[in-house]
Amino acid sequence: MHVIPQSWAHLHILISVFPPIGLAIVLGFYIAALRANNDFTRRICLFLFGGIGLLSVPIAVSGLLAMARLAGNTRYAKDAVDTHYMWGIAGSVVLLIAGAVAAFELWGAWRANRPAKDPFHLVLGLSVVSLLLTAVVGELGFAINHIELPLVVTIPDISTPQAWSHAHLILNHIPTAGFVFAIALFVTALVANNDLMKRGSLTLFVICCIIGVPTYVAGTAAMWALTQPPISNLEISMPVITAHRDMALWTLVGLAFTGAAAWIELWRSRSTGNFSKLSLNLVLVFAVITLGVMTETGHRGGLINHPEIRLASDVLPTDANAAGFTASLEEIMKQMVWFVPWQTVHFFGYCLIFGAVFAVVLRVLGFWKSVSFAATHRLLILGFLGVLMNVVSGMLMMLGDSYRYVVSDTSFAPKVALIPLGAMAVLYFSTSDRLWNLKAGENAPTTAKWVAAGALLAWAGVIICGRMLPYL
Repeated sequence: MHVIPQSWAHLHILISVFPPIGLAIVLGFYIAALRANNDFTRRICLFLFGGIGLLSVPIAVSGLLAMARLAGNTRYAKDAVDTHYMWGIAGSVVLLIAGAVAAFELWGAWRANRPAKDPFHLVLGLSVVSLLLTAVVGELGFAINHIELPLVVTIPDISTPQAWSHAHLILNHIPTAGFVFAIALFVTALVANNDLMKRGSLTLFVICCIIGVPTYVAGTAAMWALTQPPISNLEISMPVITAHRDMALWTLVGLAFTGAAAWIELWRSRSTGNFSKLSLNLVLVFAVITLGVMTETGHRGGLINHPEIRLASDVLPTDANAAGFTASLEEIMKQMVWFVPWQTVHFFGYCLIFGAVFAVVLRVLGFWKSVSFAATHRLLILGFLGVLMNVVSGMLMMLGDSYRYVVSDTSFAPKVALIPLGAMAVLYFSTSDRLWNLKAGENAPTTAKWVAAGALLAWAGVIICGRMLPYL
């Protein structure tokens, strides 16, 4: 495991991903706590806002020391470094102010021994501005070391768009940093026995796991973007990429177990009205193990294009003939005797997903009002089984011919983009209290109808894009 940074550059890269992801997550919990008038969750969010604000100090210090250490190195363009630095200072100042305002309100509420009557607009507004600024700073940071991103190579049927590499850089931080916050919130919820935080943490686990699918796909595509055609002025080692890919596949397995356990408990708790202690503990075990695997995966990914974090003691893979676990699976899946059965499983999975979603959507849209929403909600377990079938079969099928999918098939990228949108729309059905209390004959809220229409369109788009893969 590589969790202790050994250089200022390594520390800066490691901790700078937490503010944008953390702010987005805590904002979600904060708004949910305000709507539910849950003072405990509100105070925890204010505490986290303050902690994220304090992170601006080590981020700024490590960034300055990393700049001094790397000054004069021609690999890093001075203009890109200076731009990142100026925006970074602005982002750090606003982030520190937002954290200070949240901490001051938390302190005032504690002293007065009263519910936290926090200044909603001030805390929320400063946090949103901080989120936007840290996102811009992160994007400018990519430009310093990832000189491949602006490259445009146009060799028909050979070039892989660098947009895949860009997408992978953005997406891969969400599950990793997200799991850190999800575990912290989940443990707090278990200790305090707070149902709102339990449900929110389980939902966050599921969201991180959903995003893990396009992250893995974009990572596979990024491999081809960096190596086919090769980029001559980059020191990209295929054995190092292979080591990263192997660990990424294990990460995907861990995410599948954690997300499945979290969603099942969300679904089950709706019917029973309470959470299972055994199930919650199981989710926690899966999450901790998966976070450990993701940490190693992230470090191996950083070694691909960040020579400044490599140590003299690091032994990097150099054997170009070492196929790796993922490459061995690719060779197996290229054989029709293995590909066709998994393709059949994939088609059946889509039938389960679309059938379950369609039934629930009909009830939400008002076409099946003779039953309560709770009755139709039970059908989602069939869609969940379909998702599991399709995640496994889809990944194996992609491994069988990943280069063709990301280079030649124009409907593949829209399909990958629609999957998380459809999955998160369906996740709303298991988290909305207003929907769950919908009795027979009652109309669903307008917001729920929009979400239902979005879910239906998203999954229909996934099926259409998947069916068009052989023709586009």
